[in-house]
Amino acid sequence: MKVIDNEILGPTEVAGHAEPSKGSVVARLERLPPNAMQLRARLIIGTATFFDGFDVIVIAATLPLLIQKWGLSPSQVGFMIASGSVGQLIGTFLFPAIAERYGRVRSIAWSSGIIGAASVACGFAPTFAVFVALRVIQGLGLGGELPVAAAYINEITRAQGRGKFVLLYELVFPIGLLVSNGLGALVVPRLGWETMYFIGGVPIIIFLLARRVVPESPRWLAEKGRYADASTSLAAFEATVKGPLPPVTRQQEFEQMVSAHPSRRVRDLFGRAYLKRTVAVAMLWITSGALQYGLATWLPTIYRNSYHAPLQLALNLSVGASVFVLLGGLACALLVDKVGRKPVITLSFLLCAAALGLAGVLDGASIYLVALLCALGLGFMGSGFMTAYVYTPELYPTSVRAFACGLGGGWLKVAAIFAPALTGKLTLHGNLQLLFFCFAAIPAAAAVCIHFLALETKGKVLEELEGDAV
Repeated sequence: MKVIDNEILGPTEVAGHAEPSKGSVVARLERLPPNAMQLRARLIIGTATFFDGFDVIVIAATLPLLIQKWGLSPSQVGFMIASGSVGQLIGTFLFPAIAERYGRVRSIAWSSGIIGAASVACGFAPTFAVFVALRVIQGLGLGGELPVAAAYINEITRAQGRGKFVLLYELVFPIGLLVSNGLGALVVPRLGWETMYFIGGVPIIIFLLARRVVPESPRWLAEKGRYADASTSLAAFEATVKGPLPPVTRQQEFEQMVSAHPSRRVRDLFGRAYLKRTVAVAMLWITSGALQYGLATWLPTIYRNSYHAPLQLALNLSVGASVFVLLGGLACALLVDKVGRKPVITLSFLLCAAALGLAGVLDGASIYLVALLCALGLGFMGSGFMTAYVYTPELYPTSVRAFACGLGGGWLKVAAIFAPALTGKLTLHGNLQLLFFCFAAIPAAAAVCIHFLALETKGKVLEELEGDAV
């Protein structure tokens, strides 16, 4: 690529007028219009994220039969659900660390391979102990794929329209949740619980394909000083642009922007510059983890054991909740670039708290009314949760972005470890009202925290946000 007076002479030529730099990489990324390579990356990485959602919630559809198969107590059920979260907690730090050192695409490929292979193995698990061990192994990949994928998709996208672009990609995660629940309701009663885990083995294909067909993040390559590789990666995106490329502009501005801020280290996430962001991110992800794993995963079992619903009805009502999560994510994608990240998150969490609090008040009412309130609550949670995937990467610089996303995911997994046990204990004693009140209090507290501690990132270049650290 040759640049003279900010005019582009060809998408595959070598830069000759200025030395490659972080600023030139940012400038080329920020002028990049939507293109076929971005769509390909979103499709391949999105498939991995889809099956992340599919595999992470498949336990909900199979849990009633696993309880029956192995005669599990409520405490064993809580342990089984939490076991996957233990692996995810490890993976959410392991794979972002791999991504910071070896690249985003390589990390996504490896995590996808573990997800798929362990899922197939779960279908052959002969005992409860083996199944739990395999869920821990699978959790390594499940915990690592999402934060790295979120960092990657943010890094290949320009500031204009970034929220919508990223969130339309991230919708594949709740779609995975929905398909898992819907397919589970169809498949499990007819073909058995094992079939769901065999279907969950598809990410093995991503392991084989990703590094061959998806370019590495140019921002990460530039951060590592690999400017020639960053230029090659950018050229792969530029070559698929329809029509002439827009001129490179604001390069000097970006050069000054990136040179004004030092490369950050992990300890800086807890220092003065980023501490408020880190606390807000922790509350955001803790809320999502507590509700997703502590409530959504348990819903079929709650409906069956506490409301004495038939298995098919319990699974169908759980599918309804997944539909609302998907709708919440879609609404978020349409609003986040218009009204901002903070308003979407805080309002979504407050409405979630209201719906779940009302479910607690009416816990003795019809199962359909309680299921509707739970679905509404999870739908509002889904709106805030989806925003986390565009918002968290925006808050941190490239040098620690993947790890910071992993840290957010780590808070989610911590919540996912303890929340199912709390649900199991409260449902065992039939105290659903207290259960709903507890889950209402969590998003309410998160909304207040995010409102006062977080900053707005709408429409800003990723490198620009480094200068807003206070």
